[in-house]
Amino acid sequence: MSASLAAQIIQHDLDDSLPLWRKVIFQRLFGVLALLCIPVYITSVYLCITEGIWYMAVFDTAAYGVLLIILLFPKMTDKSRYVIGCYLTFFIGAAFLVAIGPSGAGFFWLFVFPPLASILLGERWALFAQFVNALLLIGMGIAFHFRLLNWPEIHSFSTLIWYVVVINFVVTNAIVTQSTSYLLGKLSHSLQSTLASRQATVIGLAKLAEYRDNDTGAHLIRMQQYANMLARQRLDEQQVPSELTEAFIHEISLSSILHDIGKVGIADHILLKPGRLTPEEFDQIKAHPVIGAKVIDSLLAFAPQCEFLLMGRDIAGGHHEKWDGSGYPKGLKGESIPLSARIVALVDVYDALTSPRCYKRPFSHDEAIKIIIDGRGCHFDPALVDSFMVIEQQFAELAQLSLLAHEQK
Repeated sequence: MSASLAAQIIQHDLDDSLPLWRKVIFQRLFGVLALLCIPVYITSVYLCITEGIWYMAVFDTAAYGVLLIILLFPKMTDKSRYVIGCYLTFFIGAAFLVAIGPSGAGFFWLFVFPPLASILLGERWALFAQFVNALLLIGMGIAFHFRLLNWPEIHSFSTLIWYVVVINFVVTNAIVTQSTSYLLGKLSHSLQSTLASRQATVIGLAKLAEYRDNDTGAHLIRMQQYANMLARQRLDEQQVPSELTEAFIHEISLSSILHDIGKVGIADHILLKPGRLTPEEFDQIKAHPVIGAKVIDSLLAFAPQCEFLLMGRDIAGGHHEKWDGSGYPKGLKGESIPLSARIVALVDVYDALTSPRCYKRPFSHDEAIKIIIDGRGCHFDPALVDSFMVIEQQFAELAQLSLLAHEQK
């Protein structure tokens, strides 16, 4: 595998992985907030109506509605969710300060705004959030001085006290925000190093197979993309398997390249034979899933909870199983075959059919489709074949691009 090809695999996984922790933080933080705010929302609206502050009741309702939208609206981008979520805390804080003054919860919500922006959006957004906070508080001090804000009377409270509070707020908030940004920078660097190490491990394992098969390099890239495409399409459909999640798709995009590492144990004269294999030679080829699973098992002894290795073992050991139980090495049937292995089984056959090999010409896309359709319910998971047919043109485009690249070499 060339250095540039390895870099493509590593960068693909880093690009997918780095935003995941932000997404998890957002979902958990705002999900808990949505639940905890139910009693807060009810009591707040009740008090606002009781006190005749109707505009705050309307604002609370709108704010809670926005919270639900950014959590539940499926077509919104993650970046949009983060921006709206961060500024939601700002506007809630600003509204509390305008309506109630410093005795309410406004300062709390404003304090959360910059650190949250740092976590979800990055250091530049956090700096901008601090600037927006300071500008708001200075403006509110001016409005308070000129009696433009109708706050409840606070004994001995003055404009000077307001600005003393504001200075302390801004300084403390800056310390917390900058500390958060620094720690997140360290975390991101550590995460990148960990991911790069993980990718290096996987690529090193995949190279074991490449040394035995000169076609493996480009094949690995295609397997990543095909597996990702098929898994994502299946996720968008009905009756989705419980294990199929965004995290699953992320893992299979990496683990799929481990499917043939067991070929390291197959003799060259069999693996690279240009003609038809004898029954005895084919029996030896059929041992490569067992060998691959054993190789990954030896690594799992040192990292038993490593998700991509667990999935890699399932794929390496199960990508030649068939839906009707006629596959090998264990003769697993139906959903007893791991979902990751069922996905890789289909995309591996498609790639094998449409790619040139030393012993055959590449099949056309239409020929490959016919073979896959004929294998529905016997070789392949029927639901995955149906998903494949929805996006088969995407497979055709990728296969054609890869074939053109091969012919230009």
